[in-house]
Amino acid sequence: MTMTLLAPDDPPRATLDAWVRAATTGAGTPWLSTAEAETLARHALMLGRGVRLMEASALTLHEPPRDTDWEILGADAPGENWEDHRDPRRAFALFERKLRWARVAGARLQYKLWLAAA
Repeated sequence: MTMTLLAPDDPPRATLDAWVRAATTGAGTPWLSTAEAETLARHALMLGRGVRLMEASALTLHEPPRDTDWEILGADAPGENWEDHRDPRRAFALFERKLRWARVAGARLQYKLWLAAA
C-alpha cells in the first residue's frame, strides 16, 4: 500500500502532479490557496522534494502590507535556506512556520511554490 498524506478533500492526484511539474519550472506553480499550497508541500515531501522558494501575495487590497517574511526567497537566516541544506524535511518545517506566521498576522495570502529534489 502506498503511503499518502493527502486528505479526502485534497485536489486529485493528477492536479498535484501537474503542480509538481510546474513547480520545477522557472514559472513555478499557479497561484495556490493556503490549503492547496500545504497539500502540495506535503505531497512533494512524499516525493523527496522540498519547497525551495515560495512567493506570497495578498488576495485583496485590504490585506496587511506585503511582508517578505512570509516568503521563502533564499534570504532567511543562515542554515534555513534551501542552498544551505537541500533537505526537504527542513524546507517543509520552514514552509510551515511561514504559513503559521501569516495566519497569526491575519494575512490572507495566495502562494506560488518552486520545488527541488534533495
